[in-house]
Amino acid sequence: MKIYKSRNPNKLRLGVLFAMQVLFGTLPAVLFILFAVDSFRLSQNNPEAINANTNYISAYVSAAAIVLCGIAYFILARRYNVLLSGLRGERSLAKIAKRHRNTYDIFINFPIQYKRNRSEIDMILVGKGGIIIIEVKNHSGTLCGADSDDKWVQYKHYRDGKNTEAEMKNPIKQVTRQRDILKSILRSNGIDAWVDGVVYFSNPLIRLKLSIKNKSSIVCAGDKELDKFISGYSAPRPLSKKDTEKVIEILRSQM
Repeated sequence: MKIYKSRNPNKLRLGVLFAMQVLFGTLPAVLFILFAVDSFRLSQNNPEAINANTNYISAYVSAAAIVLCGIAYFILARRYNVLLSGLRGERSLAKIAKRHRNTYDIFINFPIQYKRNRSEIDMILVGKGGIIIIEVKNHSGTLCGADSDDKWVQYKHYRDGKNTEAEMKNPIKQVTRQRDILKSILRSNGIDAWVDGVVYFSNPLIRLKLSIKNKSSIVCAGDKELDKFISGYSAPRPLSKKDTEKVIEILRSQM
């Protein structure tokens, strides 16, 4: 059994976002110093120039630039934290993959495409027990919703008494779409295989309050719960050895 890893574009994005944060974080200080030096130079050469209209315009432009840099930094930092949280979840998933490498061939960060439908699956496990796709989320707080909802609500409570509420797309529907794309790829290659999808919440600080009515909607909180599910998994229609080898060959050709 092997673990196949596709290139994770989020690592490059994290590097770019970090560099841009450094740029926009230091730029306001640079602009302020340049404005101060320019004002000092004008006051030395022409004491009356410090009150000139051009100096006021320069001050307004510098202030506006500093504010815009602050806004850009805030937006970049927020995006950086989202990607970093996702990367931590993927690292947790990679550790789980190593524990099951003797039972499954495993594909990590696997891009899939069928006609115009595209997605990326965090992990695919292929073995005689069947095929499992896993979407990892690293959210914290309390998550509320139902498997039929388009969006779930995330509540977070902080020590200073602050409470926040945010919406996220229903990850079960995301996994369902990924499963449909994968099954279409397999069918186009002559394989009609059973595929199960799992939403895995890796953050130990998550609390789930979900209404799950569909038996095919599988949600696991924590690595122990996911490990237990994978270890005891058996699809209603297990793969034959021949089909297992063919599925692995098909997936490898997609990388």
